[in-house]
Amino acid sequence: MFSNGKISSTRLMALLAGFIFVVLPPVKVSANVPGGGSNGPDVTLRRMANSVVLSNGIVTATINPDAATVISLIYDGHQMVSASGRHTRIYFSMSGGRNYETPDHCVFSVTKESSNMVDVSCKRIYNPAVDKQPWNIDIHYVLRRGNTGLYVYAIVSHPASFPRAGMGEWRMVWSMPQTAKTALLERIYVDRLRHWQMPTPYDFTHAHQMGIKEVVLFTTGVWKGQYDCKYEYSADLGSIPCYGEASNINNLGAWIVLGSHDYFNDGPVKNDLTAATGLLHLMLYAEHYGGKGFTIQHGQAWSKMYGPWFLYLNNKIGGHACWLDAKAQAKAEENAQPYGWVSNADYPPAHEWGTASGTFTVHDPLKPAVSGAGAWVGLAQPQAEAGNWQFQGNAYQYWARADHSGKFVIPAIRPGSYELYAFTRGAVGEYTRSNITIAPGRHVKLGTLAWHVRHPGKVIAWEIGVPDRTATEFRHGKDYWVPYLFSKFSSEFTNPLNYYVTKGNWSSAWNYAQTSWMTNGTSSIWKWNIHFPLNSVPPGTSTLTIAFAGAYQGNLNVYVNNGTKPVATVHPAAEGGNALLREAVHAKYSVSHVKIPDGLLNRGDNVITLAPTVAHAGFTNFMYDYLDFELP
Repeated sequence: MFSNGKISSTRLMALLAGFIFVVLPPVKVSANVPGGGSNGPDVTLRRMANSVVLSNGIVTATINPDAATVISLIYDGHQMVSASGRHTRIYFSMSGGRNYETPDHCVFSVTKESSNMVDVSCKRIYNPAVDKQPWNIDIHYVLRRGNTGLYVYAIVSHPASFPRAGMGEWRMVWSMPQTAKTALLERIYVDRLRHWQMPTPYDFTHAHQMGIKEVVLFTTGVWKGQYDCKYEYSADLGSIPCYGEASNINNLGAWIVLGSHDYFNDGPVKNDLTAATGLLHLMLYAEHYGGKGFTIQHGQAWSKMYGPWFLYLNNKIGGHACWLDAKAQAKAEENAQPYGWVSNADYPPAHEWGTASGTFTVHDPLKPAVSGAGAWVGLAQPQAEAGNWQFQGNAYQYWARADHSGKFVIPAIRPGSYELYAFTRGAVGEYTRSNITIAPGRHVKLGTLAWHVRHPGKVIAWEIGVPDRTATEFRHGKDYWVPYLFSKFSSEFTNPLNYYVTKGNWSSAWNYAQTSWMTNGTSSIWKWNIHFPLNSVPPGTSTLTIAFAGAYQGNLNVYVNNGTKPVATVHPAAEGGNALLREAVHAKYSVSHVKIPDGLLNRGDNVITLAPTVAHAGFTNFMYDYLDFELP
């Protein structure tokens, strides 16, 4: 964590401790298999008075069937679930505030039982007398022979006879064991930027609560003088393979491993909570950062299956080795899709899933170097029916990365009708193709998908950033997760901020977020000036393209050459989610074009000013993905 742009000496030692493995010889990780193993004793199921116990000689899981919770998970002689504190058990919850509820009065049944596998169901059947949300919620726990963890999946359904229902936050939480002073797993692992030693339970009990209720300031330990917040570990759910916590001391790891991502809402760049100190979130329907939820009407029958995902446990020498192994396990689970052992009406038999493949090419007349390499290519509901795929959550989405030549394969697709979407680094906007039908068990060859990128102008006079739907290339794009980072901007920048395109130094001179300007606790408008020269002013209308990585609370006035009246007031098409306060580097993506007549431009020096229409500290913000200025 960072404070005043510097790393404290104690935090530096913690970070160095986290990176020490980088300089050691690489850890050899054996080829992983689905489930972490397939050999071992028989799988057993024992029914107790108020619980059910699943065991395979490696993992023993005790389930409370009434609440669909895991109250004990024993691995390698260790209890892997907290039994005390604010979060206990492995549990599910839905919605928030007055509508918050956890499954209760579940009906227990055994879906499958053999010496090789046990699949148990805990089904909450909607009772209007006691339940807040009119959903049936069927949670399954699966233990297989030789597995070093527990598979989980859940089906949420809405029979046509049920009242109108709205889907909001829907999640699973896994709490980690700890004592009053120490944790069983002292390290956290999310991605290449965020993996380090966590604060201890003792540090939390001696921390100061800040004005933002999720943020605390530590007074002890290696995080002394630094902040903690659960949102600092948010990540893109559609692309992260795994995350979790591990220990250098106990040589253990606990992970959420995602073999598939089709059940997540809003596509591969939807970000939300992952790990946090002492617990793991799995946001099955994620509303933070601009998610909108969806509604199922009375008379409409609907169901969706979430998962399976894998609660993976491992024991390697050191936390870093456990993390490498968890990533290898995620690859093994991905390669095993679809699972042949799942038997459910919402999960087709393995032979009925389809695949799609093709080559995605990009032809950009103004940026010929842009290609389909690494592009996201996906199948989702047609926009005409369901709207932008960034706000779709009641059905499934299937996405894959193209290789260096633009070739892609989208595996394990449920049969149905879809629209294809694709976007790539370097190009603004996206490609679409309608009427894609995936028949049961068929491989659809889509051939070459050629995206001819359109521009509003003929020449790019200048650019700021790289189109990738995030603000990571700008200042603080590599430490955006630090709580209260926005309070430091007035000491790092000037008001107005002056950026000179001829310098091209956007990584240091252009901030990842345009916020309100804070001085002595008072917020005001923070103007950003873009200075650029023109050798000549061509006749006609030029265009300022603004690709937003996120925006919250407010419009953006655009002025040219110190004019007193804005040439345009931009309202980002996808606004909301407050990525600034929730320590993210993007929310929802949108693109705006501002037309600028030639009469407002000068031969020689010019300036375009971006000014938010309101100032609200910690709230009003614009995150830019990319800007360019195109001449007619």
